Amino acid sequence: MSELSNKKILMVSYTSFIQKFYQTLPREIARAGGAAVEVLVPPYWKEIWSGGKKWLEKSEDPFYRLHVGRIFFPGNLHFAFFRERLASLLKGLQPDIIDLEDEPFNAGSFQMMWYRRRYTPGSKIVLHASQHQFKHYPPPFNWVERYVLKRADAILVRNSMARDVLLRKGYRGILEIVTHGVNTEAFAPRKASALHRELSPDGKPLVGYIGALAEHKGIDHLIRAVRGLPCRLLLVGDGPERESLMKLAGEQQVDLCWRPPADHAGVAAYFNALDVFVLPSLTRKNWIEKFGRVLIEAMASGVPVIGSESGEIPRVLADAGWTFPEGDEPILREKITTLLNRPDLRQELADRGRRRAEQLYSWESIAKQTVAVYERVLGKK
Repeated sequence: MSELSNKKILMVSYTSFIQKFYQTLPREIARAGGAAVEVLVPPYWKEIWSGGKKWLEKSEDPFYRLHVGRIFFPGNLHFAFFRERLASLLKGLQPDIIDLEDEPFNAGSFQMMWYRRRYTPGSKIVLHASQHQFKHYPPPFNWVERYVLKRADAILVRNSMARDVLLRKGYRGILEIVTHGVNTEAFAPRKASALHRELSPDGKPLVGYIGALAEHKGIDHLIRAVRGLPCRLLLVGDGPERESLMKLAGEQQVDLCWRPPADHAGVAAYFNALDVFVLPSLTRKNWIEKFGRVLIEAMASGVPVIGSESGEIPRVLADAGWTFPEGDEPILREKITTLLNRPDLRQELADRGRRRAEQLYSWESIAKQTVAVYERVLGKK
């Protein structure tokens, strides 16, 4: 019997659980561990780059209860914290475990530590971290970080870089790598012949990128790499580089199709229409690809994937995708050409990617890994 049987878990998220596809995780945790799971989210999150609001996609689920509480500073994770519902939930629920999706140096983490001390001192707190660079933060963030790291019972990190940073910071609690997950039912191999015809009326293969249209994503290298190839390039997303990328595609005479950002159902459909997906990210002084969530969405969708060697991309793909040196257009061009000319290789990579997504990155797998950490926390003396 699981250590979590008859236990109470409160999962708190400012961003992820607003979206229905990510709400799969609390359901799977409840199913895997047998615990009573409750979730607290804000009614919306503000996207800084667009100024738009991403509203809660609320749906009923028999495996957990969803609570909504307003927050201060929606759109700024460093300052965001709950203005309502959190204190009353803690007092009434008295959870055995509080899972807070927040960095140790953020205001929300300080609030949770303070509230635990005041309202539910018997609760264990599990945080999440993805900061991959060792930084000395200015006050008050450095004070918050020291306070939180001394009191967190466990921290789940997205990659090995974040783990190494926390070790250098002196964290000595339970520390495990638990990555992002993907809904393998929503993102799954499906024929999208009609959408493919709409996006590529002349029947050319579709090579695509989905995500932010920003300089550090290396999309200009992708555009130059496909110049003259018998394919159409699909870009889905928006960002500060959109106009310059459209201009570059015209100068390079690249057959390009652009579509604005889509919701998760739309993104899943675009993946199903692609013949090859490319993530050409570039490492910068203050940025590196810390995971690449679109990689596991593409793999789950049964799309062959090519990614640059930035950050975690090679480890996420392993032998289920191909990599190339950052910014190396000739090698990227060679790999795209090979896949366009070899349907058998495309299918082989697609099959490998789907298996890897199911085994390592499905929400069922992520839930089991998370439950194992919860059990360690509860068993800690």
